[in-house]
Amino acid sequence: MKKAQVCEGSSKATGPTTTTSRYGKRPFVVVEEEDEQLDDVADANNNELVTVNEAGKKGPSVEDNSFTVFLSDPDILHCPICFHPFTNVIYQCENGHVACSVCCVNLGNKCASCSLPIGSIRNRALEKVLESIKLPCPNAKHGCNDTLLYSEKCGHESKCFFVPCTCPHKDCEFVSSVFDLPAHFRSEHGSSTVVRFLYSEPFNITLKAEDEDTILQAESDGKLFILQNLVTSLGNAVNVFCIQPDSMAIYQCEISAMSNGCSLGIKYHAKNIQKFTVSTDLSSRFLVIPSGYFGASEPFNLEIRILYLEAWKIICC
Repeated sequence: MKKAQVCEGSSKATGPTTTTSRYGKRPFVVVEEEDEQLDDVADANNNELVTVNEAGKKGPSVEDNSFTVFLSDPDILHCPICFHPFTNVIYQCENGHVACSVCCVNLGNKCASCSLPIGSIRNRALEKVLESIKLPCPNAKHGCNDTLLYSEKCGHESKCFFVPCTCPHKDCEFVSSVFDLPAHFRSEHGSSTVVRFLYSEPFNITLKAEDEDTILQAESDGKLFILQNLVTSLGNAVNVFCIQPDSMAIYQCEISAMSNGCSLGIKYHAKNIQKFTVSTDLSSRFLVIPSGYFGASEPFNLEIRILYLEAWKIICC
């Protein structure tokens, strides 16, 4: 694999092949052997790293002529109307203005720039460029090995299981995939206060009104949850979050508060979050324990049960 860097107005070749624009001081591409420092250059200049596939010669063995480039302006691969990444179908008007197929329909097939008809002429050149571009997943450093077409980028990011998650322990800024988080927590925070539990099995926690949030950890897979205890004008709002990507399985959570023969309860789907802070918003469902409901100074006992959503469906059906 070779790498190519988009440079501005330089005449010095930094690799075996240099292509400059015939229009004078314009960006050109420098192709050079793979260098680990290129990643740092891309980050420093807010450029986007892409892999371009170049057709090799036909024969019994096809040479891989792909190389990596830095796009100094990734917006050129986005529709100028909706600003979403282009898909495989791109239209242009007679003046060369481009738009995605969705925007052509929404605009009544009238170009937003010059009002000429648009929606019948394909921009085959730009479509071929998109077909040749491949990107590593933005979460590659956290373990995702998927290589994506540019048009697949947004869809993959919303479903990727390797979205970085932050350790919920106070003052810890460790970030990793959800798969590496349990091992970190056990090795670095094993002696801290944490409540370990078994899925589908009820467990008890005693809370006072002013108690801070509590970390919960599943015994079987080490998955981390947060029991949030938020003081509101109505009383204590109690809620459970799961530390994992939004695209992963949802857990069913049951919370019951009991004291002096009184009880309150709720059953809901735990919200997935990637980083917990004190200001983390409550999910749409939470248990409110009114001030003084269990006595002014009495702690209240919580019985909690966390289930896989699939397991909960089986039990209910």
